[in-house]
Amino acid sequence: MDQKERIIEQAMHMFVSQGIKSVRMDDIAQQLGISKRTLYELFGDKEGLLYLAMDRYFEKKRIERAAVCAHARNVLEAMFMVLGGVMDNAEVIQRLLNNLRKFYPAVHDKMTREGTAKSRRDLQEMLEKGIADGLFVDTINLDLAISVLYYTASAITVRKDLILPAGMTEREAFVLIISNFFRGISTTKGLLLVDDYLKRYEPAKTVHRMQ
Repeated sequence: MDQKERIIEQAMHMFVSQGIKSVRMDDIAQQLGISKRTLYELFGDKEGLLYLAMDRYFEKKRIERAAVCAHARNVLEAMFMVLGGVMDNAEVIQRLLNNLRKFYPAVHDKMTREGTAKSRRDLQEMLEKGIADGLFVDTINLDLAISVLYYTASAITVRKDLILPAGMTEREAFVLIISNFFRGISTTKGLLLVDDYLKRYEPAKTVHRMQ
């Protein structure tokens, strides 16, 4: 790892753990034992470094989700895993995005635009594979399906305008809503896999509640 990569990696950890606004270029330089001048020569300003550090963070999350999906039995289960992972990381990610929006709107807009494009592309590839594998009907509108998934996730994690039944967690609500969505676009083969996933999810949910 060269010096620039090492700086980006360290800055990423500091921004995530300490807060975007509170971390100064002086702090990063001191942590790494380098001069502040070196930071400005390599990245221009804090926004330049912040963008690269946040891009690294979100790319790591995408890689982690891909690694988890590698163990999925089929693309439908992989989609459940990806969307569940998004829910599990929602609190930290929303905190970062809110701070970006408040203090560095230009970086926020760029990250949101690029991140949305990557996520939509990933979901489209999964939906297309589901169609090719005979799990989803081939008459679905992919753009609309992706938008519905995004809207559902944001209703629970961002807007918080979905009223949940007493005792139901956001994660549980999301799984139920998404499973119903998948039922609507699934073939008979896909429906069986949705039911199979939910049967395996329910015991895990029960164990988690008991811990």
